Amino acid sequence: MRLFVIGADPHRERAFATWARAGLSVTLADGVSAGGYEHVVDRFHPIEVRDENADTEWLVRMAAGHDGVTTLAEGALVTAATVARKLGLPGPGVHAARTARSKVRQREIGARHGLAGPRYAAVRGPEDLGRFFAAGRAGAVLKPLDSAGSAAVVAVHTLDEALDRWPRVRATSPSRTGIVEEYLPGAEVSVEAVVRGGEVVFTSLTRKETGGPTGFLEVAHATGQADRPGAEVSALVDRLVTAWEVESAVLHVELKVDDARFVLLEATVRPAGDFITELVAAVHGRDLYLDQARLALGRPLTADRPARARRAEVRFLLASGTVRRTVSPVEVTAGRPYVKIVRQLAQAGCRLAPLTANWARAGYALGWSTDDTGPLTGQLRAAISDLGRLMGTPEVA
Repeated sequence: MRLFVIGADPHRERAFATWARAGLSVTLADGVSAGGYEHVVDRFHPIEVRDENADTEWLVRMAAGHDGVTTLAEGALVTAATVARKLGLPGPGVHAARTARSKVRQREIGARHGLAGPRYAAVRGPEDLGRFFAAGRAGAVLKPLDSAGSAAVVAVHTLDEALDRWPRVRATSPSRTGIVEEYLPGAEVSVEAVVRGGEVVFTSLTRKETGGPTGFLEVAHATGQADRPGAEVSALVDRLVTAWEVESAVLHVELKVDDARFVLLEATVRPAGDFITELVAAVHGRDLYLDQARLALGRPLTADRPARARRAEVRFLLASGTVRRTVSPVEVTAGRPYVKIVRQLAQAGCRLAPLTANWARAGYALGWSTDDTGPLTGQLRAAISDLGRLMGTPEVA
């Protein structure tokens, strides 16, 4: 069967490996090609596919004859959903894709369907910030309306602070629009959900750790076999699927745990990044990339495979300075049996970019454990520390 993929963000290698093992013929159209996947697909077309600039009719003609259409790029959700709809193929639905691409739209629809969220306002200029802060003086978060990867997400406590940071936030948004919302304390978790024909058929829960200079960069993700959404979270995801009119998709839903109450932050209609799909596969035996392809192709979903771990976790290196050398993974994994994968993301000689988005992280370590009490987190922390030290780029707290 032939799968037409409209755009793919970095670190999606396992998706293409999964699809190849499943015997799919994959065509990728992408004008950015940030992940460098041209050599791992059957056909590649260098064409702009992001929602703001895509020629949808041309993509429809290119995708004709394929059995399914999907995307691995946050910026191409609407494009992919539109192409699938025009070809009569399964997809998340254009309404759901448009909702995912706008944090303000998510808030508006959520409010109408009982999905509580923080106080917020759309920001198109300084006057919008003025009105928001005039209505209350709580701590707030300012971020682009339609970007992903924690890009340009900043904490602001006063109007002056917000006005100072607004130009950079605006520049990061394709639509030059932002959203400011009241800051909620508490931990963050994410739910991965598989939706087929508007019905949720699988969910898992992943715990998130954030930090870095902005406080919002994603530092680690972890899940265990006991991490399953409870009744409250399951009901919330069901309401979201109904409110967004989700048809068939793999969802990534981000929640805040505020005084034992789960509050929806944002969601999207594609598999999670940051190797969360790898964690889910290891612990829950569920390959979300295979689910994504089979949903797009209109094929039955496969049964879960036996889990190979009880816990899995990925941690990222937040560092600064110039990369002095290339580190061999064995220098970091030796003596740490729980650490399975170590990857340096910046080449020797490069000066690391400012830590204003997840894409600026310098490396990662991923591992899993077959027991509940082993030193998985400790070994991953030590691996990340050694990776930064050996690269010559000290960790940023």
